Amino acid sequence: MVYNYKIKVKLKGFEKQIKRTFVINDNVKINDFCKAIITSMNGYLEHLYTLKYKDKYYICDYMDKNDYNEIKMNSLRINKLLLEEKDTLELIYDFGDNWIFKISVAKVMSGHNDKNIELIDGIGKGIEEDCGGTWGLIDLINDKNNSWNYDYDDFDINQINNELDKKYNMRK
Repeated sequence: MVYNYKIKVKLKGFEKQIKRTFVINDNVKINDFCKAIITSMNGYLEHLYTLKYKDKYYICDYMDKNDYNEIKMNSLRINKLLLEEKDTLELIYDFGDNWIFKISVAKVMSGHNDKNIELIDGIGKGIEEDCGGTWGLIDLINDKNNSWNYDYDDFDINQINNELDKKYNMRK
């Protein structure tokens, strides 16, 4: 049986202001799933990341295994996670800024969509690379001079989907 998932993602510390909703097919690589979330949240993919699910850590290919409960993402696909409705995961990106994306499985549906990964809703720009994490982002939002040129409300679903299409939805 093949599935797709309605996935909700919220930036920890900004759960009401910065969030995304995706539909993702179960044949998507875990690594691509993580990259799609980071990209949609304004990340540049210049830092390491790991996905935590059921006391296991799926680590990106650039990392060395340090613990028994770490698994290299390599070419593992989402279907290996056996996701169910209401399951929760955490994606940790940039261990310096320590961005944490809280992920929940809102719905499991049979079949596959035309697109492997599609953003269907969202609000808020997302993170700002190397700003100092949650506290730095709060400072950017409150900066009257806007020295980083950060627009908190800048969210363009079509632009993000165009990026996702180029990376994950091209037919071969």
